[in-house]
Amino acid sequence: MSELSLIADLAIIWLVAAFAGYVCSLLKLPLIAGYIVVGIIIGPHSLKWISKPEEVRVLAEMGVALLLFALGVEVSLRQILKCSPKLVATAVLQIILTVVAAWTIAKMFGFATTPTAGVLFGWICALSSTVVVTRTLMDRGEVDAIHGRMLLPVLIVQDLSLVPVIALLPALQGTANGDISTVVLLAFGKAALLLGGVLVGAYTVVPALLKPIAKSGHRELFLLTILSLCLGVAVLSDHFGLSLALGAFLAGIMVSESPYGSQALADVMPLRDLFAVVFFVSIGMLLNPAFLAGHLFEVLGFVVLLIVIKIVIATGAAFISTSNWWSALLFGVGLGQIGEFSFVLAMLGYEAKLLEDSLYNLFFAGAVVTLIVSPMLMNLVPKLLGRYAAKQGMIGLDSALDGVDAHGITLSGHVVICGFGRTGRNLGSVLGGVNIPFAVIELNATILEELESQNIPHVYGDSVSHLVLQRAGLSRAKVLIVTVPDPLAALTIVNQARQINPDLKIIARAHRSEDINVLRASGANAVVQPEFEAAIEISRLTLMSLNMGDPMIQRALNDIRTQRYRLFQPDVAEPSLARLIGFTHDEFIGIWFSVTKLPIIGQTLQELDVRRLTGVTIVGVRRGNNLVVHPDPTFALAQQDELYVVGTQEQLVDFEETYQIPRFCPTSEATSDDISASRLLEA
Repeated sequence: MSELSLIADLAIIWLVAAFAGYVCSLLKLPLIAGYIVVGIIIGPHSLKWISKPEEVRVLAEMGVALLLFALGVEVSLRQILKCSPKLVATAVLQIILTVVAAWTIAKMFGFATTPTAGVLFGWICALSSTVVVTRTLMDRGEVDAIHGRMLLPVLIVQDLSLVPVIALLPALQGTANGDISTVVLLAFGKAALLLGGVLVGAYTVVPALLKPIAKSGHRELFLLTILSLCLGVAVLSDHFGLSLALGAFLAGIMVSESPYGSQALADVMPLRDLFAVVFFVSIGMLLNPAFLAGHLFEVLGFVVLLIVIKIVIATGAAFISTSNWWSALLFGVGLGQIGEFSFVLAMLGYEAKLLEDSLYNLFFAGAVVTLIVSPMLMNLVPKLLGRYAAKQGMIGLDSALDGVDAHGITLSGHVVICGFGRTGRNLGSVLGGVNIPFAVIELNATILEELESQNIPHVYGDSVSHLVLQRAGLSRAKVLIVTVPDPLAALTIVNQARQINPDLKIIARAHRSEDINVLRASGANAVVQPEFEAAIEISRLTLMSLNMGDPMIQRALNDIRTQRYRLFQPDVAEPSLARLIGFTHDEFIGIWFSVTKLPIIGQTLQELDVRRLTGVTIVGVRRGNNLVVHPDPTFALAQQDELYVVGTQEQLVDFEETYQIPRFCPTSEATSDDISASRLLEA
């Protein structure tokens, strides 16, 4: 059955990798780490389950080609050109400093014996994991946070830096005593010629080739054509003395510039994932466990130094793009691991005999550990920063803020919006439409230009800063809206705001369900989860599309919102007027008022004659912890009584002006819904 040995090997690899991947997913660890560990266990240095590892490595080359092809399709030339110069400078500085540092460490441990090996090893260590970082940012709801918006472009630049190194690898092979400069120039010349041909093909050959195939409607023909392009250009690149991986990447660039790039990527992804598993398992098979046993302290020391140095270097480089040390530190922590394409570069360097066995084993031992530790650090560091912020009052952030308006906001009774992204901008439009004053706290310089052009009061700075919140006039504000996507930043803002203004109404945005209770406990009066609100609107439109009657739609949505209030427990609740007055009425609204002035203190409802003079109805009175529903005409008002009054907008304004009584929004557990519940019990 030797002719079927390769099929048996693939079956073993995929079966064991599936089990390891499932275990890693339960433990919330990167799947790549599990695949590499599988390779170590079933490889020739351990259980020896793979009968023909050399044939498996050939299939692993297919995985490398598909990985680089997918990278080329995902990272289009237009996307590269759109990268901010500051972010590119951040990425380049981080790569250069990490290369130097990793080379120094490897030389210090005695693993790097040549400059070529040292630089290659440093470059391998400089790359970070796009998969790990993106997944962690998405899980934490931080993709749109400052450090999230910095990390993703920098990871793209890191991945692209792989291309010139791969182009040089075949040329550097066996040139230890030769003229390296000539070899390098020749290699770059070949790469430039190949790239020129690829660009010509991207705008001429590929669209003309793929258009009739796509029109045929046969998906398998489209996939076959895409794979032929990928492998054809890869083999051509190898023939030119470059590398298979470089050719596959350039083929991806060709396809990405055509209208069929998205579909090509979708079709190739399953194959890429399958053969990428074979690749990661195969590189684990090359790792000798005996090396770990004999160099345990060196490996642990290397891992600690690598993580610490990568975090320090990346944090320092981040200050090119941001002045906020909080975001810079989170950015640095995000890059504190080894990337997927580091394994590609390491394998290519090892096959080109540019990396010694000891350096290769050191890298893989350290890489697996960093992949496991990195997500833990990305979750732990924000919690530690939050505790530090709570103790220190975020004083240290104030010195990191440049350009904060020293005079601050002079508004009073206004709304403060932290973050003027999509949510904040829409809210600003609503507030402006009803002439409610508001101010914005924003750190994005591009958005600041928009605020200035529209004459919107704003403060430049980070909302987590106590000083910035004060300059936004928070002590005089009525409502604070926290729209920032970073859960740690939102928590800190709520804590700071509650200290500055205990009577402030705080409405916060939460990406994750587990953040809701934390924000509520910190002082937020209401927490909004965008997914829930989207579900409400989708439900409404779905029922309308099915021609359901308006009363039925309202009942269904009210039931959903009732469940929502039970889960989120907001202090800022909508009045259930349909239950209060027995029927729905678009003109009737309910407002809370507070009895604070002498003219009405001590008077009965009959003496005030509210109904005749203004047309409103006092539905309930809350005095301390007691709630009186539909009070008797002889009921006398006392200071600090809270009245729930129902009427039209004009009637409520008339009531407010006639009796000089201020409106307010309740912040205790009793809300308008409690009055509704009491009304139903009485009925």
